[in-house]
Amino acid sequence: MDINEIRDRIDVVDKRLLEAFLERLRLSDEVATYKHQHGLPLENVQRELEVLQKAQEHSGEYDQYVQEFFSVLIKLSKNRQNERFPELG
Repeated sequence: MDINEIRDRIDVVDKRLLEAFLERLRLSDEVATYKHQHGLPLENVQRELEVLQKAQEHSGEYDQYVQEFFSVLIKLSKNRQNERFPELG
């Protein structure tokens, strides 16, 4: 396989990542709405640890990178939730 074929495959994966990321943000909006309606705080450290643990279980040799990736996803989700409902923070 030459480099252009590899890059084409990366482009396909990037498209799937973007679609999944946007769906995750939409779901995060739903979580924020629920938290707002039920008077729940923005942060749920236990849930964050569960997400990181699940990711770690499937990360193999890429654990460090997977942990960083999911930490950023969590941070961005919380940022988005805080933008929508600052009173949750």
